[in-house]
Amino acid sequence: MTELANVSIDGLVQTGKGLGDWSQFRQQGWSLLDGDLCLPVATLNWHALQRNLAWMARFAAQSQALLAPHGKTAMTPELFRAQQAAGAWGMTLATVPQVQSAARAGVRRILLANPLVGRAEQRQVAALIAAGLEFYCLVDDAAQLPALQQCMADAGVRLNLLLELGVAGGRCGVRGGAAALKLAAQIRQYPALQLCGVEFYEGMVKGDETALRQFIRDCYQTTLALHQAGWLQPTVAGQLLVSGAGSANYDLVADEFQQSTLSQRGFALVLRPGCYALHDSGIYQQAQQRVLARSPQACLVPGALEDALQLWGYVLSRPEPGLAIIGLGKRDVAFDAGLPQPQLWYRSGMTAPVAVEPGWQASKIMDQHLQLQIPADTDLAVGDMLAFSASHPCLTLDKWRQLAVLDEDFVVRRVLATEF
Repeated sequence: MTELANVSIDGLVQTGKGLGDWSQFRQQGWSLLDGDLCLPVATLNWHALQRNLAWMARFAAQSQALLAPHGKTAMTPELFRAQQAAGAWGMTLATVPQVQSAARAGVRRILLANPLVGRAEQRQVAALIAAGLEFYCLVDDAAQLPALQQCMADAGVRLNLLLELGVAGGRCGVRGGAAALKLAAQIRQYPALQLCGVEFYEGMVKGDETALRQFIRDCYQTTLALHQAGWLQPTVAGQLLVSGAGSANYDLVADEFQQSTLSQRGFALVLRPGCYALHDSGIYQQAQQRVLARSPQACLVPGALEDALQLWGYVLSRPEPGLAIIGLGKRDVAFDAGLPQPQLWYRSGMTAPVAVEPGWQASKIMDQHLQLQIPADTDLAVGDMLAFSASHPCLTLDKWRQLAVLDEDFVVRRVLATEF
């Protein structure tokens, strides 16, 4: 029987963009090359994705770090489960609805990478904690504390907090060690709240590697000062936590942790990259190349991160020599970090898709159309299919309610639901 990632066919039919004939899907799947799928479509290479999960899990293990991948990238419950199966310590999410999605998927340890603000949000989290979820959220302002205390006390639970450290001109987080120590002392006055460690996001730092490393070191020094002052309390596992790292600088966060004395004092490092699972061919591929250039630890990990996401669209028009109009636009793919670029070309009758020739370049994107510049003599016709890679998977994936898993024979036998 065809596996549907624990999502009913009826549920998939009722949500998101139509893909094809579901009765055919039940029997034999959809052949991309035979035109069984409606285009544009977002497809996943599940084998490449699993290799990416294994790569990052190996890096974390070599770095003696815990991994809590940021789930906001794909918001796909099946991916949450795959990351847990690959050894993730927990999951990171950005909002309470995202937390609920991960909890429904069976994730039992969640870090909310934001302050827990809002009456409804606080009550929902309290209910999840009461039901057995090991939950952590961030705090950077004493004004948050009374409401949190009241809500958690009413529910009879205790809330785990990580004190967030920020950078001037950045996002959330206290500015400086003195402010951190003051806030930590205030948290101790609320018995339903427990400060388990420190969190930071180095991605807001402006500057080069030297500036990044200095910020990370400062965060670890503040963490040590909080510990020495006696303001931190261990988790249920007896650990103190310090957490940093997005998808671009996880190696620096791990390296500086290993050079600090925090692990000797009972701290565990929690890394939170998100985009590594699907990776890309743009900004995160460039970031990964920088990681490999500076991190001996990363170079010891076998294999490499791969682009596991492709967008397929039809050639809709050839209105001029050297120009093709593709049925793929802003509604379908990210364009904030570079335009999608063609990778594969298929015409009915070919044995399989082939790599595009040099000189094919996306030049402009509109809501539902992409302009593709090609050599004037290129044999590209209306009805041909093109596969595109994209930069910044977060802003591609949130446009899709269904992700088609494309097998090596270009047949879709599995569809995953997203929960944005």
